[in-house]
Amino acid sequence: MNIIKFKNLNVLSIALAFCLLVPNVQANEFGISDSMYQEFENRVNSMSLEQLNARRMVLLAEDSPSDETRAELSMIQKALIAIAGLGALSALTDDDKKVDTVAPVITVTGTNPATVELGTAYTDAGASATDDNDASVTVTTSSNVDTNTVGSYTVTYTASDLAGNSSTATRTVNVTDTTAPVFTSSSTFIVSENVTTIGTVTATDADTVTFTISDTTVMAISSSGALTFTTAINYEDKPGLFEYDGSTYDFTATVTATDASSNTTTQSITVQVQDVGGIDDDEGTGTGTGTGTITGGESTLEETGTVDGSTETATVDGSTVVPSTDTGTGTGSGTGTGTDSTTETSS
Repeated sequence: MNIIKFKNLNVLSIALAFCLLVPNVQANEFGISDSMYQEFENRVNSMSLEQLNARRMVLLAEDSPSDETRAELSMIQKALIAIAGLGALSALTDDDKKVDTVAPVITVTGTNPATVELGTAYTDAGASATDDNDASVTVTTSSNVDTNTVGSYTVTYTASDLAGNSSTATRTVNVTDTTAPVFTSSSTFIVSENVTTIGTVTATDADTVTFTISDTTVMAISSSGALTFTTAINYEDKPGLFEYDGSTYDFTATVTATDASSNTTTQSITVQVQDVGGIDDDEGTGTGTGTGTITGGESTLEETGTVDGSTETATVDGSTVVPSTDTGTGTGSGTGTGTDSTTETSS
């Protein structure tokens, strides 16, 4: 729609044109209800000069204006005159300026989607906007990114021009956990014999860590890292041990730490069992045998005996056994003593 261009008209011509273009109409002349007319009027009275101009251009762009459109346009034109005087009529022509119905174009800067590691800081790369009519457009940003929780988040950018046209753009930010736990406890534990508690395995990670154990039949571990023997270990059960030599009875296993994102790391551990009280803390006894030689007259006595209180016998050249007393000592897996008695006669 082309409206008479007022820039070069004198004041009287402008006033005449205004009277022709903007008649003092009532609601029923547009065929709309009084309540709707009042609604338009209230809305127009609350608008600024820029908003009135922007709204007027939108209404002028309609190909087939309705009764409601004509009524609202009439009110807007009156309001412009009231605010800026007759000079505002120069803004009522659509020959000098096209209607701005195009929203700004937003360009998201940097990678989209973006990825950030769990537990680290996220710095957004931002966005910029351009507009066909406005030289400078401000972009506002809103975000729900939480780098302490694995998940997908959204950064939203919004830009509006002076005509009230608005546009949005978004960036997806994925918070991921790709870092495996790191063990902070020692790989060697030293414990005394005959206990089940070994110690606690620990590891650091940005998320919760659980522990498992393998390559062992004598140890177990809780999900929180408490390491134990399934049965208390006796140092004297060490294979090949014959006497205490100051060494330890060693056991090995593999511990695996797993975080909530299934990242894993393993550690080979050794548990050293120490003796308590020395090797003689497991005493024992036994029996032994011994031989002895006694002399009676000119004869030689050969005797055998069994210790632990048994009686030994002796013969001398086939003659009658003659009582005699001596002591013999035997050795075995333990120690023991014995006393024997023999009787010897000689001719």
